[in-house]
Amino acid sequence: MSVTLPFAEVGEYRAAASGEQVMVLPERPRRLGPVSRVLLARLVVAVVVVQAAGAWLFFGTSSHAARAAGLGLVLPGAGFLYDAMPLLFLLTLVLLVVALVLWWGLSAHFAIPLVWLAAAGGAALLAGGPRLWSDRGAQWDWAVWPAYALALVGVGVALWKVERRYRRKLAQIPALNEHLVTATVPSRATAHRPPDEMDGELLRWCYSFAEQPADGIDGLDWGEQFHGGTQLRYQVNAFSWAMALYAANHLPNAPRRMEAALGAVVEKHTDPRVWRYWRTLNLLGNFDANPDPIRRDNIMFSAFLGDVINTFEAATGSDRFDRPGSLTFVWQDGRTFEYDHHSIAEAVRRNYDHSRLGFFPCEPGWSFTVCNVMGAQTLRGHDALHGSQHWTEVGPRWQETLDNEYFTPDGTYAHIRSNHIGVSWDTGEVPTGHYFANGTHRFADILPDHARRARALELRGAGPKMAMLGTLVKDGRLELELPAEPERHRTRSSSIPPWTKVIGGARMVGDDALAWAAMDASARQCATGERWPQRPVAAAGNGLGGYMIVRWSAPLDLAALNIRGYLPPTGPLVDAGDDVLITMARSDNGRSLDVVVEPMAEPLAAATLRFGQLASGALYRLVGEGVAVEVTPTADGAAVAEVESLAARMSLRLEVAR
Repeated sequence: MSVTLPFAEVGEYRAAASGEQVMVLPERPRRLGPVSRVLLARLVVAVVVVQAAGAWLFFGTSSHAARAAGLGLVLPGAGFLYDAMPLLFLLTLVLLVVALVLWWGLSAHFAIPLVWLAAAGGAALLAGGPRLWSDRGAQWDWAVWPAYALALVGVGVALWKVERRYRRKLAQIPALNEHLVTATVPSRATAHRPPDEMDGELLRWCYSFAEQPADGIDGLDWGEQFHGGTQLRYQVNAFSWAMALYAANHLPNAPRRMEAALGAVVEKHTDPRVWRYWRTLNLLGNFDANPDPIRRDNIMFSAFLGDVINTFEAATGSDRFDRPGSLTFVWQDGRTFEYDHHSIAEAVRRNYDHSRLGFFPCEPGWSFTVCNVMGAQTLRGHDALHGSQHWTEVGPRWQETLDNEYFTPDGTYAHIRSNHIGVSWDTGEVPTGHYFANGTHRFADILPDHARRARALELRGAGPKMAMLGTLVKDGRLELELPAEPERHRTRSSSIPPWTKVIGGARMVGDDALAWAAMDASARQCATGERWPQRPVAAAGNGLGGYMIVRWSAPLDLAALNIRGYLPPTGPLVDAGDDVLITMARSDNGRSLDVVVEPMAEPLAAATLRFGQLASGALYRLVGEGVAVEVTPTADGAAVAEVESLAARMSLRLEVAR
């Protein structure tokens, strides 16, 4: 069979046992990509220059102040040790740790050099000053050897850890390729599962969240907006994706309320509380006071929002956010930044074009793989919906960056890389700081061959676990409770994250029975019985969003939705007042309509269902639990039917009587 490569071919393809072809790992991968090598070489040169200056000042001069400054350049704070001021030396090390946190947490790239140089300068200024335990102007000549020893040990340990990890990954290539050659990658589970009571509670919560006043964010976790699990942007992202999936999979024939609610959630991205964090990061990291959250860097906002709009349009067909200025961000001084779907995609494209590394930053100077996968999804989805060429033109260089700058020998990708110095390190956000695939689509729409390889590698661990869990399903029921795990950034613990993994894993291996049983078991264990603004399952905001996404990812998942774009519904349409919750409206044959309704709040004495897109001249019948109503459409295909006593969930079917 032929394999279609979207861009330049990388690696090799070998026939798998199933007759498919899977991309294997390069046998002699690059240690570093070409751009990372240049950036890292620049860092090494800078460090060598600093060390040479320090050595010249210490060994080439006789001035106490100059020698103290020189030793301070060799190792941060060592000048204070030479000045017989050990407490200031220890204080410098503490400040260095703080600077490291600020470098990572707030993109304060100047923090470590500032502490280093300030300590060297401070040692020179205090060279002749008083001492706590020594004579004024005392100096400890022996400090030079511990300074050099500590500097060498620090560099040596860092290099040893990097080399050990690289060699460990390199040694895995033969076994991994042997697995890839013989691996069978199952089709993803795509069967439609009718919504149950928990799906109704979750949908009710989403509508209640969306339909609160425009400036309302009740229902979200509120707190630190830079790195914690309380970031509003990711919670609103997740709810948007989940609702789009529900619209596409369960409500394609009841578009009115979901389109309005989902549009309202998308607009919540413009709430200043969601995006004003960027002003601080942009100022500290780029020395740029412009608060515009789309224009420069900040792919963790612009690309995520772009992908959210993709799914909104693909699920509803609405052009609401294609209109100029449809998403307007208003800063506290009255400045406005007007955007729409097209200008957001263009901003993402422009940032890619200007990035030397090939990926562009979330926080200034830090480019994450997952965020750049979202950027690729944004461009790919915009192309599918609007016929643009963004991904077609950006994609080859994007793939080159992924395969050369972020790839590691065992088939994983580095989570983060510095655009300034080319280093990658474990930030603690994901295990080991590497993963086979990421983003909400896991490469499936942007690089399908990479997605297949990632799934094959993930199945080495997930496949046996899912097979074992599958044996526990009896008569559609999984008698299992899972322990609580920390949610994103350890803001709280719950059993929702492990259940989300089980449901996602079952879908990945194509086991519908296990996926459905896990959804039922998770609801039994985690249901709270509460409604908005409290949550129907015990989870934080991000955990709730992820849980809804995996529950509602069939038949279409987010990647399939991005590939398909919008497909108008066929068959009858249905609508009702907002006191009625429609949890399913699907027409699988284009003639009849399956509908599930329940009260939004209190039981109703009667409910009015409004139908559209009916065949003029045909006679329909609405049937269900105690319901048998004839429905005669008008010339324009519209009709109304009354359902008496809607006290609980009710399954109905509208079908042609003759």
